[in-house]
Amino acid sequence: MSRSLNQHLDNLLHDAVNMLCNYQDDLLHEWSLMLQSLKNTNKKSIAVFEFISDFLVRFLRSVEDEKVDIYRMLTELQEEWFAQFHRRPEPEALIFHLNLLENASHKVLKSRIVYSSKLHPSVHYLFSKISEVMLFQVENENYSIWKDAVILFNEWIIRSQNLQESIENICFGFGYFLPFERCALFKFTNKESIGVGLFGHHLNTEDIQAIAEKITNIPVLNDSLVKLKSQGHEMKNFQPIFIPTAKDELPKKYVEKFELSSLIIVPIYVPEEGKIIGGVVLDQGPGRQFTVDTSLFPALMKFGQSSGELISKFIEADIKKQDLPVGKHISLSPRETEIIKLLADGASTSEAALKLYLSEFTVRDYISHIMKRLNAQNRTEVAVKAIRMGIID
Repeated sequence: MSRSLNQHLDNLLHDAVNMLCNYQDDLLHEWSLMLQSLKNTNKKSIAVFEFISDFLVRFLRSVEDEKVDIYRMLTELQEEWFAQFHRRPEPEALIFHLNLLENASHKVLKSRIVYSSKLHPSVHYLFSKISEVMLFQVENENYSIWKDAVILFNEWIIRSQNLQESIENICFGFGYFLPFERCALFKFTNKESIGVGLFGHHLNTEDIQAIAEKITNIPVLNDSLVKLKSQGHEMKNFQPIFIPTAKDELPKKYVEKFELSSLIIVPIYVPEEGKIIGGVVLDQGPGRQFTVDTSLFPALMKFGQSSGELISKFIEADIKKQDLPVGKHISLSPRETEIIKLLADGASTSEAALKLYLSEFTVRDYISHIMKRLNAQNRTEVAVKAIRMGIID
């Protein structure tokens, strides 16, 4: 079984490379435009994008048949990086630039291939392997730790059965799986011009829900949102904002009421749509000042992404429920719907676990539960019934 799975995963990588090779002219054009945009916006760590894109360009141009040694390519990528920079890449910079390169790849494929969404998992897998080689497989201890935190957080929030539970679980997860004491979740309304409080962990939720503040009154956050709005969809960089001294950046009434000192604002976002839903404010307790290690940023970014996708799917699920015919409504969680989509795309249990940062045992439990809910005999029937019922497209 393990050999068969290895062969299958190898085939996915080869499928990704073959697709990128077939449309490499379009892809290289898209990457060059993105690189120029990065230069125009003076993005930091642009060397990461330049190095990886240049390496991939050379690799794609060298591919002459379907028997290319992809693992050798990954090893050479790692070796060339260390030969040139003599250090490990910064995790947050690497993740950001790999996301840009991957998003550009999906954009090209969507424009050139009919039903290309069924092919995208292989491209995502290829960029995931690049990330692993550049970070995890070089024994980067910090990366291993934050990846574990992401898995724990995701497995915690997937138990949410509705929007309110998701909000509460997200707040708890940020405070429990990361080194923070207090957490407050806000949503952005009126085209991201106002922040409205939703829930607080180790804070009075009624006090948080009473907050409806103009973003312009928080200059550091407002400046960040203005920059994001000026960027294209693929260019948006949803990075956390560290505020070492709250009284310099936040309205006095909140600083005094909540005894704020140092804090971090983490965007809650949906990267595929280039959309920010809201933000999480974190600190280590009343009056406590702290510094933050940027090695924590990858976990914060992944937490923000998982939170955004979960909240967004609950909102979309509520809209879909209103359109379903009477008698055909079955309530499924966003995570269950995501697993059904992966099954419909032909993903195995291992692939679904890799995609969702879950254990295989957790995914199997979800599949078993879904089959019972839909009265399906197998995975294929799950996908067919879900499409007929409008649960997935």
